[in-house]
Amino acid sequence: MLDSMGKAMNNEEKRKIVLIDIDSSDDEFDYEFINRLRGNRVKPFRVQGFISQTIPNFTHKQFQQHFRLSSTSFERCLQICAPLLKSSCVEGRKGSDERLQLLSVIWLLATPDSFRVRFDIGKSSLHDNFVRVTTVLHRLSPTIINWPEVEKMNQIQLNFGKMSKTCLNNIIGVIDGSYIAIPAPKKSANSHLTRKCFHAITLQAVCDDKLRIIDAFAGYPGSVGDRRIFTNSLIYERILQNKKRYAPGQYFIAADKAYPILEWCIPPYIDRGTLSEQE
Repeated sequence: MLDSMGKAMNNEEKRKIVLIDIDSSDDEFDYEFINRLRGNRVKPFRVQGFISQTIPNFTHKQFQQHFRLSSTSFERCLQICAPLLKSSCVEGRKGSDERLQLLSVIWLLATPDSFRVRFDIGKSSLHDNFVRVTTVLHRLSPTIINWPEVEKMNQIQLNFGKMSKTCLNNIIGVIDGSYIAIPAPKKSANSHLTRKCFHAITLQAVCDDKLRIIDAFAGYPGSVGDRRIFTNSLIYERILQNKKRYAPGQYFIAADKAYPILEWCIPPYIDRGTLSEQE
């Protein structure tokens, strides 16, 4: 008991000494004493030259395997985002290079592998990069993800018709949902549990003939079905309110059997052994 009281008193004395030194106006601050209390910091091993030497030597296939997008798409994204990433750095504090910011955040989103070993940055720096990049992407998203104009819909449906074995025309987009895996949340974990037995939120996306996303809707828990998400999405409301703008004439969206049959949303027939040749 006496030993524990002695240790407690020693700790209290050290705390008082630190407070006295910090509050003191003496220019000769005892950094050596503080370092003894804190212990010596050891910088962890990190790969040097990963961005400047290793990544430039990646083939197109290797780059896409690591970052989940082509090197051409990355360079185009960097060209668009760089001015905004540069201007979003905190005043008085040097921000990370724009290429480093974008590469590190995409790596974090695309792979579970460690970022610190490869990119030579700490958690706080990556956090800053993540906030900057996601903020910029959110600001730019309306200019990239947008519904085509009526003139462009004609070309889209022609290209879909060429891809279809049955020459099915008037398709202006295809819709489906995809799971985005997340750690189990502390609240309502079961509602995020998917039928594949992992926790996720659902992304609903509509793509054109070039696999470009023209509408995206995300946030519903993984246990919610595609049909319910669809009928509560913004694109569903917009088409109901203004069909001439989003699905004029005989144009429609192609979907799988989980989606409802509508004038502008056509899922396939469910094969129960009674389909006709035409169906």
